[in-house]
Amino acid sequence: MAAAETLAGSKVLDDVFQNIRRAAESNLKMHQEVFHQWTHMWPFPAPQSMWFDKARDFQKQWATTVTDLVRKHRDIMDKQYQAAIESLDAALRVAEATSPEEYRRRTEQLCRKSLDCLREISENQLSEFQDAVLKCTELVTKPRA
Repeated sequence: MAAAETLAGSKVLDDVFQNIRRAAESNLKMHQEVFHQWTHMWPFPAPQSMWFDKARDFQKQWATTVTDLVRKHRDIMDKQYQAAIESLDAALRVAEATSPEEYRRRTEQLCRKSLDCLREISENQLSEFQDAVLKCTELVTKPRA
C-alpha cells in the first residue's frame, strides 16, 4: 500500500513540475515578445559615419585575406601529404630489392627524394609565411580612401 501511495505522490509531483515548466516557458515567451515589441518601437539610427564604413571595409578585407591564406595553406598541406604518401610508397619499395646493388640504388633514391621533399616543404612554408606577413602588413598600413 505504501508503494501505491509513493507512485501516486510521484505522479502528482511530476504533474506539478510539468505545470511549473509550462508556466516558465510561457513566461519566457511572453517576455521575449514584450522585448521584441519594445525594441521595434525604439528608433535606432543607422551608423553612417565614415569610421564605421572604414571598419566594415577593413573587416571585409581581413576576412578575404585570411580566407585566401587558409586556402593556400590547405593546398600546401595537400601537396605535403601527397609527397608523404609517395615517400612511404618509395620506402616500402626499398624493401623489395632483390640484390644489394638495387637496395643501395633504391635507398639512395629514397634519401634524395626525401631531402628534395623536405627542401620543397621548407621553401613553401617560408614563402607562405612571407606572403601572409606581406598581406597583413599591406592590409594594416594601406591608406583608406
